[in-house]
Amino acid sequence: MGKHGIDFVAAQGLWKDPYLLEIRAKSEDEQRGLLIGKIGEKYWSAVVTYRDARIRLISVRRSRKKEVELYES
Repeated sequence: MGKHGIDFVAAQGLWKDPYLLEIRAKSEDEQRGLLIGKIGEKYWSAVVTYRDARIRLISVRRSRKKEVELYES
């Protein structure tokens, strides 16, 4: 995740966003989702998977324009 300008610890700040948007993927074999939220003044998007009672953070990057529009709508 370091190549996207954010580390694992900082990325966990997404869950502090009261307006965090989650879009669940349509997958039968794995529960996966896209999170869109703000950390500070920047928009970030994360791909997560849910396994048992755990949330696994797969990747985090700056949000794309369309993702920001979804978050703001």
